[in-house]
Amino acid sequence: MEQICSKDKIILRLDKGDELFSALTEKWTAIFEQDGACFGTVEGIGGCDEVEVGIFDPVAKRYVVHKREGMLELVSLNGNLTEMDGKPFFHLHAVFAYHDEDGTPQTLSGHLLKAHIGLTAEIVITRIDARVTRRFDEPLGIRTWESHEA
Repeated sequence: MEQICSKDKIILRLDKGDELFSALTEKWTAIFEQDGACFGTVEGIGGCDEVEVGIFDPVAKRYVVHKREGMLELVSLNGNLTEMDGKPFFHLHAVFAYHDEDGTPQTLSGHLLKAHIGLTAEIVITRIDARVTRRFDEPLGIRTWESHEA
């Protein structure tokens, strides 16, 4: 993994074998420990070889998980980085492109649960001077934002 840091941006290049959430946890925890709770956005592209995405079922209040292995082009990664229970929390969505057994292009998308880098990934984290935490919203069954005065 390589990185370039400026005041408000962290630019990461992840390498084959890296796990996306581990890399983000390492970088966001460092910011969190240095600057205190803050808010950030994340975006990226790359190539993965094993992913899991979830689509939330509001009736069952759980994610239906979809897994895929093989060459998966990370077409779009976006989301935000907040705090929950005093620790960094990531809310990421992703779109992956791949070929099915017949060679037909397909996509897999949803709430990102796991992404193992198969080639490389190019990730940009933008730090925003705001404090946003998450709390569990029992009626919805999800974690929602709770903003705080800066």
